[in-house]
Amino acid sequence: MTDEWIKVSAPATTSNIGPGYDVFGLALKEPHDIIEARRTDSPGVTISGITGNGSGSIPLDSAKNSAAIAAEAVLERCGAEFGIELRITKGIRPGSGIGSSGASAAGGAFAANILCDGKLTKQETVLCAAHAEDVTSGGLHADNVAPCILGGFTVIRSYEPFEVISIDPPADLGVVLALPDVTVYTADSRKVVPREVPIRDLTYQVGNASALVYAMVTGDLGLIGRSVKDIIVEPARTHLVPLLKQAEDTAMSHGALTSFLGGSGPCVITFYNKKTHDGGIIAAAIADLYDKNGIGCETWITECGEGCRRI
Repeated sequence: MTDEWIKVSAPATTSNIGPGYDVFGLALKEPHDIIEARRTDSPGVTISGITGNGSGSIPLDSAKNSAAIAAEAVLERCGAEFGIELRITKGIRPGSGIGSSGASAAGGAFAANILCDGKLTKQETVLCAAHAEDVTSGGLHADNVAPCILGGFTVIRSYEPFEVISIDPPADLGVVLALPDVTVYTADSRKVVPREVPIRDLTYQVGNASALVYAMVTGDLGLIGRSVKDIIVEPARTHLVPLLKQAEDTAMSHGALTSFLGGSGPCVITFYNKKTHDGGIIAAAIADLYDKNGIGCETWITECGEGCRRI
């Protein structure tokens, strides 16, 4: 077996995006994780090192690590007769709401598929990564791993049978990430999601979700802003993120198209028009809000990005 290392970049993602709980996802240009992988003669997947942002909280145990679980799923699906060694460099803090475990899972699956000579389709690779999310986050959801692998804006049409659609988002859609110094773990955040909702709320969500997909396809930024509405999931999670509504209001007062809770939180995501507004102003205003309330806040001014890639 060759011992040549390959290196994969796996981007941060935002999921749900208003009304699209467990359905919508968006790949971001930054930040990202780096997954290094090589074949080994011994079966199974081992992790020889984890460094970077929040690495101390991530298990080296392959049975509990999303990158390793996803890589193992690829090996099994491909019938590989070799094992894989992984090294992980975290650029995405765990518990951030921008797909930290999803990036590791997607990167692990993507790298493993390269070592298996690309036997799996991208959708099959997404499924392997989603399996890891199921194990580590307490529920099968592909809304982070799908955009992380496919890039752009993704829609999970169905989980059984699995089908995901990828859409190129508008070029002028800017994204601000504001990550307060608070940790919210996906498994905990999923516990507060309502199990039953009134039919009128479901109708409201479906209408906005449908309009958001249309707006992404047509490039209608105004409609994107009007359609990122959620009256079911985000309200149930608001108490987990200090100053969430104030941060969203701050973004809107500085020209944002919309501002919402990223994934399970605590990251606050803001969409803006890159042609008409300055993402740096929005980011600084949100960071200042948190600073004045004694909470640190890291920000990125970014945009929609491509999926996993070999570097």
